[in-house]
Amino acid sequence: MLQTSPADLRRHVLAFALAIVVGIVLVFWHSSTATARDGALLVDPRQQTTPKPKKAETGKAPPAAQPATTTRKNATTPRRTTRKPTRRKARARVPSETAPSGSPPAGETRFVADEVIVRYRLRAAQPAMDALVRRLNLRHLEGRTFALAGITVHRYGIVDGTPVTTVIAALEADATVVYAQPNYLYELAQAAATASGGPQYALAKMAIEAAQAVTTGKDVPVAVIDSAIDVTHPELEAAAVETADVTGNAPEPHQHGSTIAALIASRGTLRGIAPDVKMIGIAAFDVDRASGTVNSSSWRVAAAIDHAYEWGARLVNMSFAGPKDPLIARSVAGMGRRGMIAVAAAGNAGPEAPPLYPAAYAGVIAVTATDRDDAVFAKANRGDYVALAAPGVEILGIAPGGRYVVSSGTSLAAAHVSGLAALLLGRAKSLSAKALLDALAASSHDLGDPGVDPVYGAGLPDAGSAISRFGS
Repeated sequence: MLQTSPADLRRHVLAFALAIVVGIVLVFWHSSTATARDGALLVDPRQQTTPKPKKAETGKAPPAAQPATTTRKNATTPRRTTRKPTRRKARARVPSETAPSGSPPAGETRFVADEVIVRYRLRAAQPAMDALVRRLNLRHLEGRTFALAGITVHRYGIVDGTPVTTVIAALEADATVVYAQPNYLYELAQAAATASGGPQYALAKMAIEAAQAVTTGKDVPVAVIDSAIDVTHPELEAAAVETADVTGNAPEPHQHGSTIAALIASRGTLRGIAPDVKMIGIAAFDVDRASGTVNSSSWRVAAAIDHAYEWGARLVNMSFAGPKDPLIARSVAGMGRRGMIAVAAAGNAGPEAPPLYPAAYAGVIAVTATDRDDAVFAKANRGDYVALAAPGVEILGIAPGGRYVVSSGTSLAAAHVSGLAALLLGRAKSLSAKALLDALAASSHDLGDPGVDPVYGAGLPDAGSAISRFGS
């Protein structure tokens, strides 16, 4: 029989007790690590011993603790108190994931024949998008987030000649796509120019001299989205005009953009409406080598609007016209939300033509053209969207190479109103688009049927009268 001394017995008891303690510790350690792998908290916050902030300080958790409270995943706090605020914040930042179809109306052909613009759902998986593009035989050209539109879209080339409308229908039938649209085309709203000279009758018609005695629009930031401007022309050499290009083609200076800039800011022989503005000319239009026309697209116009915003433009002149366009509609709405004022040409498609855009979008000041006898330009669009009238027939402008030209169109009328708007902003910098339009409309000479009408809008603004509304 084995004999055990009292000392040995005590050692065995201690060893056994130690083994039990180690086993318990291992069990709890394993349980804790398993919980950590599941993503839960290792420590229940209700059992922490860190003292709470005193009421005399803020009554809230210290700033360093706040991110952990709002971002920690799978916290032990009930879901109802943690997830709902997070969802509300996410909805406030994310654009709506629903939109009408971007397919063009029947008979609409003013778009690039082999391109589409696509907006995907934010949670669309990349493999699913790639598979869709391969199935429809599309070639990715570029993707971009447009700040004022508030969305990211992609531009694709149609490789196999499938009609744009067919491709759009196939895209919109896929679960990854919010909508697809054509890359619409825009044209400058001006008739052909002729080499000539002539007086600037618009100055007297709009009482510009009286307004310029009060303000010349000094340092008002104005963007002109148009064809490239000849800043070396004698009429613009002394003006504060910067240039930018969103076409990627570095287009040559063109008569249309140069004239629009000169009507607003000329400081040479011609007299600009607001000669002291700070201007940026954004080239979004270029000569199409195949047709010889000068045009732009949805993609370029949206890029130009974003550039105007980034540059700091308060006022944007858009002397061009085209079809209704989901991307540009969102960009124009974004301009309004940011306090930018948009002036656009009503269009030269004729009195029976449907509305043209961007002039017909809500919040845009649409301008029609009149002649020296206050008769409306024969080719001008009509419609309830027309807000004002201004001289736009046989207007003296400029062309590259130091030349002067005379041309007609609602483009020129829009430039005159943009210059007048710049004068008002020089007098009252915080004017909203609505307040500015109200001031111009209230000062206008009624030219058509009594009151606002679809031909002349509110009529021909009087600059002197409009400026007088903002102090002597």
